[in-house]
This record gives sequence, C-alpha cells and structure tokens, in this order.
Amino acid sequence: MPRPDASQKLAASKPKDGPSKGLIGGIIAAVIVVVVIVAVFVTQANKSSSFAGSVPKGGTDNADGLRAYPDVKLKSGAPTVDLYEDFQCPICNDLEKSNGEQILKMAKDGQVKVVWHLMTFLEDNFRNQPASTIAANGLYCAADAGKAAEYHTKAFAGQRPEQQEAQGDSFTKADIKKYGKQAGIAGAKLTKFNSCVDKGSYNKYVKSTMDKAGKNGVTGTPTLFINGDEYSSSKHKAEYSQLLGTKDSFKKILEKATK
Repeated sequence: MPRPDASQKLAASKPKDGPSKGLIGGIIAAVIVVVVIVAVFVTQANKSSSFAGSVPKGGTDNADGLRAYPDVKLKSGAPTVDLYEDFQCPICNDLEKSNGEQILKMAKDGQVKVVWHLMTFLEDNFRNQPASTIAANGLYCAADAGKAAEYHTKAFAGQRPEQQEAQGDSFTKADIKKYGKQAGIAGAKLTKFNSCVDKGSYNKYVKSTMDKAGKNGVTGTPTLFINGDEYSSSKHKAEYSQLLGTKDSFKKILEKATK
C-alpha cells in the first residue's frame, strides 16, 4: 500500500468542520434561559425568607431577632452573641442582674454584636397571656425610639415574680409605657411609642421570632450562643452558671470562648 504524502497526512489530521452557527446560537439561547430561570428562583427564595410584616429598627428582615445598638460600628473580629430570653423569665433576670450591664457596655463599645431573640412561652406556662408578648412588643417599639437597651434594662427591673405565681398579669400595657418613659423616651417619640404599645404593632414580629427560636432548637431561657456555640443548662454548664450568678463574668467567658 503506497504511503500517503505530507498533504494527505495534513488533510487526515485536520479537524472536521465545527457545529453550525445555528446550533451554537441555539445552545447559547438555551443557556440564557436556564440562567434566567435560576435567577428568578433565587429571587423568589430570598423573598420567601423575608418577613412580610413591620420590622423594628435593628430587627432582622426575617424576624429572627433585634440587635442592641444597631448604629454602633463593630470592632474587627467582634463576636456575635445571640441571647434568647423571655421578659417573664426569673433566671433571665438573674443573668440580667449579674451581667446585663457588662453585656450592654461591651455592645455599645462595639466589642460584641448582641442580638436579642425574645421568646413568649412563659405566658402560656404562667397562664397570663399575653404578658410576654406585650413586653417583647414594647422592646421593638422602644427600638424605633432608639432606646431598646434602656427599655430592656427597665423591663427586667420591673419583673414581678409574685404575680407570675398568682397567674396574674406580670406585664400590662401601662407597665410597658412606664418603662418606656423611664428609658428616656419623651415628646413625640413617647407618643409614638405609646401608640405602638397600644396597637401591638410588632406582635406579628414577636410571634415570628418565637417560632424561629423553636426551629433553632431553643427550648428554654436564657440560652446564649457565642459565635454559634450554645451556653445553656445542658451545654457549657460551668460557664452558664457563672453567667447567672457571678457579677461581670461575661467578659472573661467571652474571651475564653473566642480564643
């Protein structure tokens, strides 16, 4: 069999003609359609994760909490502390008395991002609905007035355990209005705050936050998460006990947790 000359070899090794321009155009069009469909799907998914009701200042779009001092710029590497509590919870008040002041000071200084997640299950346990909801709504109303941290302190100071035991009204709207005034809300902001309390403007937000707490596996208060690590009666028990009973122990525990 005769050997092919060089021109024949080149012809044999030359690739065949590529796909037609029509085929390429069709492929590009199909890819564009897929990209558009994916973009629409992602957009709809994001919308479905957003909260449809009113969101207070410092609140998350998906109604999963409220940041203390939302206007404060966080320092580099500042940890996040998620705090689940109920304003009627006596043990939460132990945490507040022992470390509430230090927690808020560090949040105000930008050393830590504190996010409150208000729960309301105790109003069912104490049969004094809607006391926890009224108090939680008050926090969100105070947030709009720029006084969430101050209200938080006053509301816990106003906790009345004896009424819980008697299954009475632990928090009334009159109480909440008093705490707002004590927190420094005044003038037109106080008028707006009182209206927000009367209308229960953020009750839907309160319910959504409570529902999400359950989905996050939180079953009791107070429960803290430091950068996602749980501190509760069942996890990090020694540190949790210190937080409840040892004055200004929060800073050291936070430093240890974030080494």
